[in-house]
Amino acid sequence: MSRKQPGWIAVLAVICVFLWSSPVWCEYSPTSGPYKVLTIENIELHDPARNKTIPIKIYYPSAAGQFPVIIFSHGALASKDAYSGLGEYWASYGYVSIHLSHADSVADFGFRGTLRQALSNPLAWENRPEDVSFIIDSLAHVENFAPLIVGKLDLHHIGVGGHSFGAYTAALIGGARILLPGTAAPRSFADSRVSVIVLLSPQGEGIMGLSAHSWDDVHVPMLLMYGSRDFGPFGELPVWRSEAFAKGPAGNKYEVELEGGTHMGFAGLLRDKDHRVQVFQCAQIETLAFWDAYLKQDPKARQYLDSNGLEKFSGDIARFAKK
Repeated sequence: MSRKQPGWIAVLAVICVFLWSSPVWCEYSPTSGPYKVLTIENIELHDPARNKTIPIKIYYPSAAGQFPVIIFSHGALASKDAYSGLGEYWASYGYVSIHLSHADSVADFGFRGTLRQALSNPLAWENRPEDVSFIIDSLAHVENFAPLIVGKLDLHHIGVGGHSFGAYTAALIGGARILLPGTAAPRSFADSRVSVIVLLSPQGEGIMGLSAHSWDDVHVPMLLMYGSRDFGPFGELPVWRSEAFAKGPAGNKYEVELEGGTHMGFAGLLRDKDHRVQVFQCAQIETLAFWDAYLKQDPKARQYLDSNGLEKFSGDIARFAKK
């Protein structure tokens, strides 16, 4: 019997290698991660160049060490306090997630316009990405406004994500160009300090200065997610939201369409057993895998993305594309 043991050991080794290399090697779930999450609220950063105050909220792991930074931009009319389900989830897996309020926030700035007015304001198109870049500028002096996270920020690995108008903001930071009224050439707001972007329900061409070539210079890794019932603000069909993926250059680009998903399904405004619960959980899982793959350079997470690992959790509601 002892003579056969090396053979069995070899077989077991092969099985282990197979399991390690197959899609089941890693299972992401919507449950919280290993870190306790703490928050810092009621922070206001002042940008003297624009004479503008930017409220922020920070979710961070209660642990020693440095963690990649995520900056999240909210949808029109929302605020830094929205999307807590994403901020807490990411932080529980080892990220510092910074959420800001833009000038169209009803809660923090008393914005009184309509959704369409918010989206149609060229000043907002400019100011939103500038808000994000100013926050990145400020992180070098975090001890002045958030001393509790001194030493926790990995400023060499910064990602920007957003939902709806926030996805538009993230796309501009990632290199998308827009044509502002009264200008002859498209303008870029790209920030080279940002490594990756996540777009949840972004806009396609035809509004907000976006054209068919707006995404030609988006070369950073990108994850785009939208729902099959995720119609645009001016009646555009849901597939319109996929244009940043379809028309941008290839290279570390991922797209997920969620069957039955609506626009607000990505916002975490949920009811028990509501279909949006599963849509939001899919967004949690896929964004975490994407951050892990490109902010933490985790090869297992990259394999999860490339093998459509979310499919096991989502069943048949997720459709995948990559290029």
